Amino acid sequence: LLYNFIFCCIFTTHYKIMQSYLDILLTVIPFIIWMYLLFFYANNNFKFNNLFWKSNIILENQKYKLLKNNKKISICFIIPARNEQKYLSKTIKSILSQNFKKFVLIINDNSTDETVQISLETFRKAKFSQFKIINGKKLPKKWTGKVWALKQGVDWAVQKKFSHFLFIDSDIILKENVVMKSLNFMKKRDLSMLSLMAKLKCKTIWECFLIPSFIYFFQKLYPFSKVNSPKEKIAAAAGGFILCRSELFNKHNLYELIKDKIIDDCNLAKIIKSEKKAIWLGLTKMAESQRNYSRLQDIWKMVSRTAYEQLNHSLILLTISIFGMIIIYLLPFINLFYQSNNDLILINLISILLMNISFLPTAKFYNLNFVFYLVLPFSSFTYMLMTISSAYNYYFKSGNVWKGRKY
Repeated sequence: LLYNFIFCCIFTTHYKIMQSYLDILLTVIPFIIWMYLLFFYANNNFKFNNLFWKSNIILENQKYKLLKNNKKISICFIIPARNEQKYLSKTIKSILSQNFKKFVLIINDNSTDETVQISLETFRKAKFSQFKIINGKKLPKKWTGKVWALKQGVDWAVQKKFSHFLFIDSDIILKENVVMKSLNFMKKRDLSMLSLMAKLKCKTIWECFLIPSFIYFFQKLYPFSKVNSPKEKIAAAAGGFILCRSELFNKHNLYELIKDKIIDDCNLAKIIKSEKKAIWLGLTKMAESQRNYSRLQDIWKMVSRTAYEQLNHSLILLTISIFGMIIIYLLPFINLFYQSNNDLILINLISILLMNISFLPTAKFYNLNFVFYLVLPFSSFTYMLMTISSAYNYYFKSGNVWKGRKY
């Protein structure tokens, strides 16, 4: 009995010590990560304006001179469209409002609605004749739909003498002079590609809950300051608005090199930057998406179609990303429920504060109600589930569905 008593005392003491060390470890790790993310991650040369979370790399805030001679500029707007009758008319009208020589090329990607008819009617009412609608061919094997449509568009456009191609999604509305401002900035920086992250709709509850977080995570994954630095290998773009010099496609159609990629924009940027060409990615309020995401299901499909490809279809990376999301975004909250040490509770609260500070600029950019300033840990959990869903569909449902196609 004495032996058992002594053993239990020793075991209990050691268990409490181990538990204490574990509590410290689970508290300190998220705190260190958040200190790094806020003050050191993507902080090139310790210039605190470069931090990913500050959301201050915006086209409107850049300084540049106006072009004195824009007669040599001719842009071909290349729009892939698959069942976009709801949005395409407003997109076309916003393109026609841009004040310079332009041509509009629409690739009808096997639409089953009135995409073509509405496009023709919009051009007719505007009395605009510089356009062409290509009826896309059947999707070949090992190609993704949007890349196939863009490839066909470039094949046609590259034969003409356009100075630039502007790849734009069919739901994007361009504000006045946004393209000319982009061209001015391209000339100043001698850029081969400029991409703008169009401002997504953020009106419904689900949009406010998840859309700003989507932008936040994108900026964390692809810090704009690193993307825009020629010294860094990381490359990215936002597919809604990609302005390129046409000469990039003279030797070969770059879309043929990424034919099986669902994430077409970032892979295109990667190719261009790998050829030692200057690229730039930024936010803007001068290009806005019309697309509604009023239901959770809509955002879920949008994210899950690309989430597992982002992880290179790797179960190891999936596991690491899940644990990473739990440790960074959820653990400080979980710790509060069972820890009793006041010092540890304070450190967890500081981690939560740092988390919310990092999300604040994105929340302000989207003019969120104060209630949604605190949603980051909860939206991160939702995105974690979306990523797991993406992997599940890849292995057990033969892929993720987008616009009637399974990838």
